[in-house]
This record gives sequence, structure tokens and C-alpha cells, in this order.
Amino acid sequence: MHTWDDYLALGIVGMARGGKLSWFNGHFGAALLAGYYMLKENELSTHVQAGIERTCNAYIERYSEWFAPIESEQAIPELLARFIAGLKANTEKLRSSGHGLALGVLALKALNDRPDLVTPSVIEGLSQMLERTLQDRPNRYWEIDDYLGLTEEDAHDIPVYSSAADMVDQSFAELASVFPDQVIDGQTYFLAGEQEHGITHAHALLELERLGYGELTKAGMRNHRLQMQLNRAVPDLAKPNEVMSPKFTGILSEDYWSNTYKDPHAIKVPYASLALLKRLPQHERETAEYNVCKLLTLMG
Repeated sequence: MHTWDDYLALGIVGMARGGKLSWFNGHFGAALLAGYYMLKENELSTHVQAGIERTCNAYIERYSEWFAPIESEQAIPELLARFIAGLKANTEKLRSSGHGLALGVLALKALNDRPDLVTPSVIEGLSQMLERTLQDRPNRYWEIDDYLGLTEEDAHDIPVYSSAADMVDQSFAELASVFPDQVIDGQTYFLAGEQEHGITHAHALLELERLGYGELTKAGMRNHRLQMQLNRAVPDLAKPNEVMSPKFTGILSEDYWSNTYKDPHAIKVPYASLALLKRLPQHERETAEYNVCKLLTLMG
């Protein structure tokens, strides 16, 4: 049985292998990395650590071929440039709810801590994952036939970000109303899912800045603002299902962490949310955390 300090290497390798198959499969390695950094960067109760390890170990068992020991391979630091180019491409336009950054920046952070894993097979898998996140269906959002041609100029209802703090504020403000995902005419609209990605995308952009890629953060913030606009495309059919109150009011609640989750966002969203909450004034944190718990209430 693995413990959280194993998750750094396992997460990188698992994301590279899973992400090479499809970008969504990169989520499971990313969940391990989120669990690792959530425990490393916060003082957490034993029930939270147990919950993270239980869920992450379930992913490792379920997708054992992705998390198998990696063959010995020489690290080549120069290969990281290809991966950075993939991140840059994901800051140039909004695609797949910012997944290229939400997943990729976790990998970049981990590779900074484990440069020995900047190997040909790892970079190949991660780079393919980033390339795939740039391909998305144009009708992702309700009653928007083709969002692929939209730009920040189409974010009419979202104030222009003058700073990263504005982005954080807007990410939490959009959680005032949370709606479960909805299937309409065979098409799934990721309503709560898109709001989750607003949080993880914002966190990734802040991490990029911290890691020394401030220009990528500035470019990506424009896409995040458009994302906030698009996330407001909610069908009337979904509105009666609004989550009016969460089952718990704290991200670290034992009621939440006593479960084992299939959805890898169950770790990624709490990790990103805790980091963003630290950016808010103290008097704003309680309401923001309460609204995050509406999202967590829907986790499966």
C-alpha cells in the first residue's frame, strides 16, 4: 500500500502514461500530485491524509498499468522545453476548460521537484496530453454553437482582470450558484464541472507565475475571464436543481474525506481551493469555502 510521499513520482509517471492515451486519463496522475502537494503545503488532520491516501490508492489499483514502476531512463533536461511549449500553446486560447494548464502545471511543478523524471518517455506522454487538450468540441457550452472562435472580448459580463487577485475573486464569485451537470438530448453539459475547472485553472495560472512563467500567466488570465463568461451558460432545465446548501461547510470536513471517490477532481478541487482561499481577505473566506463545498457535495 502506497503512502502520500510515494505520490510525487507515481503521479508524474501515471499522468504521462494515462495522458498519452487520452488527456482525461491524465487526471488520475494529477490527483496523486494534488494529494501530495495538498499534504505537503498544508497542516492537515489525520482523517484528511487517510482520505487522500484511500482515494489515491484506489486509483493506483484501478489503473495499475499506468502506475507500474518505470524503466530506468536517462533524464535529459533540454526536453522540458517541449513541455513548456505545450503549456504556452494552452495559454494562447481557451480550450477544454483550461485542462491543459490544470493538468500540465501540476506536472511542471512535480518535474521541478523530480528533475530525474524529465525523461523521453515522460515528456512524450505529457506533451501528447497537452496537444490533445487543444482539441475540443465546439458546442461544449449550452446554446453556444461554436465557442472555439470566441475571445476575451466576448466576456461582456465579467470585469476585466487588473491583477491575479481579480481572477481569484471572480473564480469564487461564480460559485454563488452551483448546478449539477445535466444531460440534454444526449449531450452532457458540465455545469458544476466547468465551475470546478474555473478553480483549478486559476490555481494553475498562479502556480505558473510562482514558478517563473509570469508572461504565460498574463496570457492565460485572458482565457480564464472568457471561461467565467461561458460558465454562465446554464439551461433553464438545470436551474431547479441548484445546490442551495452543501452537506458540510468545510473543505477539510470529515464528512467529505471519509469517502472514497472515483472522480479525480475530488482531490484536485480541494487542493486548488485551499490555495486560492489563502489569497482572499480573511473576512471573505468563510463564504467562499461554503460555496466550494457546494461543488464538493456533488463529488462521486
